[in-house]
Amino acid sequence: MVAILLAVLSMSAAPQFEARPLKGPPVAGAIVELDGKHLTLETAAGRVALPTAAVMGVCAKQKPAAAAEAAGAWIDLADGSSLMARQYSVHDGRAHIALSGSDCLELPVRDIASVRFQGASGAAAGEWSRLLKMKTASDMLVVNGGETLDYHKGALRDVTDKVVQFELDGEVAAVKRPRVFGLICHATDEEPAEPLCWITDAAGSRWAVRAMSLSGSLRWTTVGGASVSRPLDQIAQIDLSQGKIVYLSDLKPESVAYEPYFSLDKELPARLEFFRVRQDQNLESKPLRVGGARFAKGLAMHSRSEAVYYLPGRFHHFEAIVGIDDELRPRGSVRLVIHGDDKVLYDAVLTGADKEPSRQLDLDVTGVRRLTVLADFTGELNVSGQIVLGDARVSK
Repeated sequence: MVAILLAVLSMSAAPQFEARPLKGPPVAGAIVELDGKHLTLETAAGRVALPTAAVMGVCAKQKPAAAAEAAGAWIDLADGSSLMARQYSVHDGRAHIALSGSDCLELPVRDIASVRFQGASGAAAGEWSRLLKMKTASDMLVVNGGETLDYHKGALRDVTDKVVQFELDGEVAAVKRPRVFGLICHATDEEPAEPLCWITDAAGSRWAVRAMSLSGSLRWTTVGGASVSRPLDQIAQIDLSQGKIVYLSDLKPESVAYEPYFSLDKELPARLEFFRVRQDQNLESKPLRVGGARFAKGLAMHSRSEAVYYLPGRFHHFEAIVGIDDELRPRGSVRLVIHGDDKVLYDAVLTGADKEPSRQLDLDVTGVRRLTVLADFTGELNVSGQIVLGDARVSK
């Protein structure tokens, strides 16, 4: 009895997390094992072991306390990591990043993509975003020019808390830090490796991780090769969904076709635009709703519409919550037909008068390369045949 009580007290003291498997309900408990292959949680019902390949993500049940220090630099690394830092400096080609508390990171400057020293909002945020997308063979020094941002191309040198050294046309100038909005480092065309997962810590930094292990603290190596560790109570989220799930609304269809119930001698572009397949909203640009549930992701289709998707990987499941748009019920009827390559995976008529307003699909798409979704006529005069496929996605 004493051993059980001690185990319960130990579990209650440890930070609690919730794991979201690809299949099945969430699992809540304290993390006792975690690496690139396995996740084990101590739950109220005992230990539960899950392969990380079958887990979408892990979130802290209680939001960890944020760092007391305000961010003084927002840093993007070449491997995709985004860091919230107190200070940023460079000396002899080495970047020194002061993170929360006394935690510091030292990296070669080639691992830095950009550094922003000032908050970005309004026009400045849009201009900064535009500059980040520019392809340039040199570094860029971005200065605050009042209502706009100005930039200069050259070579970034040492950076201190007082000045940024910038070489332009063979001469090195010391630019005072208060004038500097940000730094953009010349990027190579080399794409970073795909991360195992993304870890978000209490300070708001988001790390691209290639390997991790748990030994007291959670330790990880970034895609760029940096070593980092945090106690579990400083971990906000571990996103393991990379490559495991893809929403159809995030894919560009290989082809899309719409055939109106009543054809015109000369089709009106405005009508074609209104009845096109919609992503993440219904045909009236409102949220997707089926059976009272609201979906942030999904498709809305009017009969007769067809969309063909080339799947960017090897997936095993197609899942969606389907039904007539709540805006139309009890009107409307659609024949929903889903093909996996040349095989019919689903064929059913759904109406706004159905007793159950939605149906849950989980179709086997193992080996499928092209997924075809057809919202067809039902033989009735169904001019309001609009179907929603909420959370339409493929998963491994």
